[in-house]
Amino acid sequence: MQRSTAAAAYATSKIAAAGLVFLGFLVIVGGFDAYQMSQLTHELPVWQYIYGYAILFSVLVDIALYNCKPAPYKKIIMVLLYILGGYVPFLFWFPNQWMLSLIAGLCGVTCSLAFLVATYLFRRWRLYKAVAAILLLVVAVYVSVTDSTEVKLWSETRTIDGYHAEFAFFNGQKKIPITLEKGQTLSYHINWKVTNGGGYGTYLDAKGGNYTSNTTDSGDWITYQVEMPSTVSIVVSGDQAQGELTIKWKITN
Repeated sequence: MQRSTAAAAYATSKIAAAGLVFLGFLVIVGGFDAYQMSQLTHELPVWQYIYGYAILFSVLVDIALYNCKPAPYKKIIMVLLYILGGYVPFLFWFPNQWMLSLIAGLCGVTCSLAFLVATYLFRRWRLYKAVAAILLLVVAVYVSVTDSTEVKLWSETRTIDGYHAEFAFFNGQKKIPITLEKGQTLSYHINWKVTNGGGYGTYLDAKGGNYTSNTTDSGDWITYQVEMPSTVSIVVSGDQAQGELTIKWKITN
């Protein structure tokens, strides 16, 4: 009974620490922007690195130092191992890119040491760490899966060959789905008019086909041909933008 209780307490302290570091990273990098925080969980391997690698590495360090007698040098060795554990993976993730691996490694070391401190703190807060582990994990999942797109005074019009939207504020993403039959090619062109200096972008959310850039007298068009019947989406994104956008497309066999 005592062993199972101790094992549960040990596991919850690791999970709670991972949750705290996970959300702390998103808040710092995402700048308290809910949409940016959510996007980080999709664009970067945050889940794998913090809830996977960080917890596993922490357990391995504990096993390696288990038989060491409590002494100042044990703490020093542990800190050094966490520093190495936070930095070394980026040497493999960014081979031959020393500057990028250095910058990412510094971030990794910061997260690694934060994980170590958080684990220590949660071990002391025995009564609350199980609750904290569950709540932090729930919040992390919520941030990851929730669409935090925010729009104000958004108006849109869709026709058979185009789409137009005007907005007073756009922070997030909007998808414009288009259905294609086997062998059909979608060609589209987008024109942005952003009046407040906000950021914007676009990409095509599609799989199982081929696309290329096609420059014509009327501008740059993206062409995409599907091999099987499917629905593709033109995705537009705004970063605190104000203005309007117009998309023109044509479908050919």
